[in-house]
Amino acid sequence: MKNTLKYLSAFALLAFTVSCKKEYDAPPIQTIPETDVITIDSLRNWQAAEGTVSFDQDLSVYGIITMDETDGNIYKNIFMQDHTGAINLRILNSGGLYVGDSVRIYLKGCVLSEFSGVLQLDSVDVDNNIVKQSTNVAFAPSPTPITSITTAKESELILLENVQFVSSELGSPFADSEGLQSINRTLEDCDGNTIIVRTSGYSSFADELLPEGNGNITCIVNHFNGEIQLLVRSFSEIQLNGERCAGQILAKNFDDGSITSGGWTVEQVTGTPSWYTDDAGGAPNDYGVISNYDGTTNIETESWLISPSVDLSGSSSPYLAFDNAYNYTGDALEVLISTDYVSGAPSTGSWTNLSPILSSGGWTWVNSTNLDLTAYIGTNVHIAFKYTGSSSSGSTWEIDNIVING
Repeated sequence: MKNTLKYLSAFALLAFTVSCKKEYDAPPIQTIPETDVITIDSLRNWQAAEGTVSFDQDLSVYGIITMDETDGNIYKNIFMQDHTGAINLRILNSGGLYVGDSVRIYLKGCVLSEFSGVLQLDSVDVDNNIVKQSTNVAFAPSPTPITSITTAKESELILLENVQFVSSELGSPFADSEGLQSINRTLEDCDGNTIIVRTSGYSSFADELLPEGNGNITCIVNHFNGEIQLLVRSFSEIQLNGERCAGQILAKNFDDGSITSGGWTVEQVTGTPSWYTDDAGGAPNDYGVISNYDGTTNIETESWLISPSVDLSGSSSPYLAFDNAYNYTGDALEVLISTDYVSGAPSTGSWTNLSPILSSGGWTWVNSTNLDLTAYIGTNVHIAFKYTGSSSSGSTWEIDNIVING
């Protein structure tokens, strides 16, 4: 009898315990309202018409993620594209979106604006503004030549074919992983047209050396106030394994602040005023300058800026191009070419005048246009910029972006 009462008491206690167990409420399911839908080009037109837009309407935009943060080349930035265009998304919290995600973005609470000239959808909350429709959606990059890449293709996914990094940068890494600094590298096609590839020091491939071959590369078109800066999504999408073409044979842009880097030399025939670099007038980068005015008087001067020896033997149609500007009264800058000069005084070689387009003055920059060098194909070619000023007159000449393409 005692055992029976004992079992009945235990059963009653168990029943009481079970009947008193708390049932927790299920968490609410996050939902985003169904809304009217607009396209990316509509966003672009809206911002162009009204400037910054803070959304308080129930609107949505659909698209496919074309670049994410996985490889570290961008942070809290995503790129998205639909059938009408592409846009940069600035997200509040890192992670959660990946290439190939098809998404709907609920725009309420987001801000449409420009940052350094690039249209962006800012303040996007991945949890509260985005609903994934599907994943692993294939989105093919658009084959695009360098010459067709402008800010009009901003944020789009493209494929560059038959390109290579310029020879002067080979052996360098994509970026500075130790200093965590972004670096611009120069990509070229076989006609010598160039474009910048910018890589973050935080990227997973920052330490990788630039591939030495020719081939294809997939990237996003980005820019900084109009200066195109391509962004690579993944190192695996840099397929530069083929044989190189002639491409860019020589390049000098003075951005390193040096007149003589890259094997260039200055030969002073008369006077002391010589070539130097400057970025006066708010120029974004340095350029080469020479003037025979010392702040008090003009000095009789002849100064030559001479390129290193250039091998054009592997090129079928080489050409020279450069930018130039000048001011004040004086002799025109001369541009010359030699196939027998070696070093030292310019008089040790024979020189032929080329006929570039030169600035009309007033510090107006012009491009020389392409100067055909086919007649000078050989293994030892030098280009020279000859400045002359007298004791009674002298212009100030500026040059930049000197290239020989093959």
